[in-house]
Amino acid sequence: MNLAPNVLRQLEMLRSREDKHRGSLLWLLGDGTRTAAGARAIRRWVSHPLMDGDAIRTRLDSVEELRTEADAGGALETVLDSLAKHHGGARGGKGGGGDVERYLGRIFHGTATPAELVAALSAVGGFAKEVLSVGGDSLGRTRLTRELLAAACDPAVVHTCDELLSRVDVEAASAGRATAATVLLPDPVKFPELERTREAVAAAERALQDLLPALRQKIIDNSRGGKPQGGKGGLQLTPRLTYTSVRQGSSQVEHLIELPDTLPGIPTNWIRVSTNKSKKVVRYHPPEVLDAAATLEQSRERHSAACAAAWRGFLRDDAAGAFLELRAAVRAAAGLDALASLASVARLDGYVKPTILPDDHPPTIRFVDGRHPTLEAVLDPGSFVPNSVDLRGDAVRALVVTGPNMGGKSCFIRQVALLALMAQMGSYVPAAAAELTVLDGVYTRMGASDNLAMGSSTFLEEMSECSSILRSATEKSLVVLDELGRGTSTHDGVAVAHATLDHIISDLKPMCLFVTHYPDVARDLARKHRTHCDTRYPSYVEVDENHENYEKDENGGAGRIEFLYRLTPGVAHRSYGLNVARMAGLPADVVAAAAARAREMEEAVAARAMARDVARFGPEEVERRSRETVRLAEEAAAAMDAALAAATPEEGAEIIRRAQAKVLAAMDAMDATDTS
Repeated sequence: MNLAPNVLRQLEMLRSREDKHRGSLLWLLGDGTRTAAGARAIRRWVSHPLMDGDAIRTRLDSVEELRTEADAGGALETVLDSLAKHHGGARGGKGGGGDVERYLGRIFHGTATPAELVAALSAVGGFAKEVLSVGGDSLGRTRLTRELLAAACDPAVVHTCDELLSRVDVEAASAGRATAATVLLPDPVKFPELERTREAVAAAERALQDLLPALRQKIIDNSRGGKPQGGKGGLQLTPRLTYTSVRQGSSQVEHLIELPDTLPGIPTNWIRVSTNKSKKVVRYHPPEVLDAAATLEQSRERHSAACAAAWRGFLRDDAAGAFLELRAAVRAAAGLDALASLASVARLDGYVKPTILPDDHPPTIRFVDGRHPTLEAVLDPGSFVPNSVDLRGDAVRALVVTGPNMGGKSCFIRQVALLALMAQMGSYVPAAAAELTVLDGVYTRMGASDNLAMGSSTFLEEMSECSSILRSATEKSLVVLDELGRGTSTHDGVAVAHATLDHIISDLKPMCLFVTHYPDVARDLARKHRTHCDTRYPSYVEVDENHENYEKDENGGAGRIEFLYRLTPGVAHRSYGLNVARMAGLPADVVAAAAARAREMEEAVAARAMARDVARFGPEEVERRSRETVRLAEEAAAAMDAALAAATPEEGAEIIRRAQAKVLAAMDAMDATDTS
């Protein structure tokens, strides 16, 4: 499944809202990886969930096996420890071969250093040998685990690694001493040009050494006036010649002959390079030495070029030729690492293995007591309030969520989307039970953002994302819309939200979670699409005057509310924005003024509505409807009390459903009167 960038961002799958790794879904699922390749595998799985039901079930079975195996401390856990030892260096662990997968890429492109080549081959071969030593692919009980183990410990891979390592100086490369000129072991058959240039360098070095006796003799002869004489006097005065080198600036001057500054007989054609007065020596370059040194330098350059060519040829013809089988082994090891990380998540308290329903099953998303995976991970244990959801293509497929600001609406719809994606990537999910069909896409429109560089306002960005969703969603998709229409006026926002959700329910027919602060939209569409649309709101309690935390402003503004976060059937009658304003620290006089203004507007709207109804139906009918509305509200409150007192949640839900049906029937009767 290809997830749009806005889905990855809005669901905080790769990075959290603060643009950090911690708090993202990738952090939760990938924090247990031992290798860099395993971490990249998890990232691919998170951003591209599976779309084949059999593949998802296979991955889930393997995660279940590793989860159980880790608890038992068996041989498979030994394999995972070995994986960390050989491949884990790039993740900060002790030892390890570094980022083996990237080293293989450099080998393929001919840019790897000797140290990277040896590290990669040693890691792949060493891990394969350890897996073979404890049983190989026979350790796996599930098909995917066996396949990954077989690819990671393929004997052919072991042979390839050993054969390639036999051609290089492993010890020097591992210690970082080897270069392209020194890492390849002598092989006249494989590298004839390299051997020829190496011998040319050796011959040039010997020629330089062979010059020293003749140069010494020339000094002796000059000190005797150019006439060879018997005796040992000249020999005793002239030291044995050797080559030395000195640093001048940033360069090194080589093949200098260092002699005492009082030594007689120095040939006049020798070039005086430097003097050290403290040591009382002078350093010379004889012309013969300069010629021989030039020959040596040319030989070294030819040899260096030959070494580079031989190293490139070795990488291209030998190492890169084995790239595919080596990459298969590394990716198999990365797959094991990623599965082990998912298994560590599966061992968390309250995580279950989701059931992936057959392809011919009606589209379904069902989570019992589901929890937001990353939010739960950063909160105190047990503090997160779970919620259930049951969406079905042939029943309720759209859930409209209303309720107070900060009541948990956006958290809930993000939670459902994340749990569905986790299940589809082969992960256990935080819930009491989970089952779903394979989704062909998850589409989200959440948060407020603009794009000033492109000249797009917040509302234009909102509508653009919504337009893309309406073009792409199918009956097998999940659509998540949060407060659609809030970027414009109330009337336009209500119209856009109503028309969009109506189109989604009637025509596109995906499973949908829709958050809105427009209660009329929720009520109207729930009545219009009773079979396929339902309403929920996060429960809360209003703190009364006798409560110790109750605060009331001087203008009679609303007091505080306490969030319970448990979803309840129905539509919330208020959003309690002033409660959030107070929590945010707005000055008390500002909040009080806002409360007074809100009451004035509510009363004005109610008065206009009453006037319209009286003009249309007459005062007697309006009075009758008012009494009927009060009666229905009392019955609904009684049903809620009965549901809370029910023996089981199922009984409570049934009581609420019956009461809801009765209320809807009464409202239909009123509607029939309206149209008559």
